[in-house]
Amino acid sequence: MSKLTKLSASRIKTAQTCSWTYWCNYKLKLPDAGNDGSSRGTICHNIFELLGDKHKREYNKILKDGTIWNTDIVAAQVKKEAEELAVNDPENLELIDEMIVNGLRCDFFGDENEKPVLAESERFFDLEIDRPEEGIKYAVRGYIDKLFVYKDNSVIIRDFKSSKSVFKGKEITDNLQNLIYCLAIKHLMPETEPQSEFLFLRFDLDTDLLGNAGKGRMKMDKISPEELEGFEHQLTQFQNYLDNFDEESAKSNLAAKQDYPKDGTFGGPLACGKDGYKMSRGQPVLDDNGEPIKAFICPFRKPRDYWALKDSEGNIKKTAFPENKHELELEDGDEIVSMKYDGCPHWENKQKLDDFLD
Repeated sequence: MSKLTKLSASRIKTAQTCSWTYWCNYKLKLPDAGNDGSSRGTICHNIFELLGDKHKREYNKILKDGTIWNTDIVAAQVKKEAEELAVNDPENLELIDEMIVNGLRCDFFGDENEKPVLAESERFFDLEIDRPEEGIKYAVRGYIDKLFVYKDNSVIIRDFKSSKSVFKGKEITDNLQNLIYCLAIKHLMPETEPQSEFLFLRFDLDTDLLGNAGKGRMKMDKISPEELEGFEHQLTQFQNYLDNFDEESAKSNLAAKQDYPKDGTFGGPLACGKDGYKMSRGQPVLDDNGEPIKAFICPFRKPRDYWALKDSEGNIKKTAFPENKHELELEDGDEIVSMKYDGCPHWENKQKLDDFLD
């Protein structure tokens, strides 16, 4: 069995953004409570997959009524998942409804100009490429939200985004997800010409009378074979780095030690966030109920106690917060162990320094 780390855009981006976050996510596998945005995105993706090749009646009703709440299957599924992910308050449910309707209205079956000869939802790829004569070796794995192939061998790779902002700066010019998706399709379908399209569900996806796409519909430039070959060498470097990633590596590229991004993207010390509440002119920002809104803070910045499920060889299979210990299910040879995480080394050391100076 291959021991190559399976690369993905999220893995590579996490390591680039903060090596300690990568360590916590992929090596320690620390429990993470997530956030409303990621939970809403999960629900939207699940509904798009559900409607990808069945339940056309529900799809038609949603488009006709402009809401998911008059349907049976979709409404029930959204309510169930929203409750499980703790995003079943009115504000989140309204936003989920709007994003799903927005995504379904935007050429959902890929037949805006012509009917595709192949249409797939959640297309999975798992590739290991080894060309030693060229110095190339890497493994990539992932899912493509929607894939459309046309008779002229053109391919549209579509990805749904639930984020609060569209791509900026290097997210447009050097997008890892775009590169990996196009590379995967070129390996799986060599005769085709893939092109990625990202749909940002919280933005306008409509095309105007002049054919101009709304702000939320972002089609990337086609990638040449030469660019893809160059990217394969980059992937080989990422592969070597992540295959040999250890605790020393985890401390080598801390977000707090990086420069603030100059292209409007999220990274550097911004990824650390801050402890406390959102502030404006010296006062906490309040929500609709008059409660102060907590500021974003990296989920791995502070210490915590947790439980870990380990196999017979001591490998961590899954972790859980103390209150969720019951979610860890034992199999033969497994054990559940109490664990303690000391927090991010940068902020732990900063706290020690602040305490000393006080």
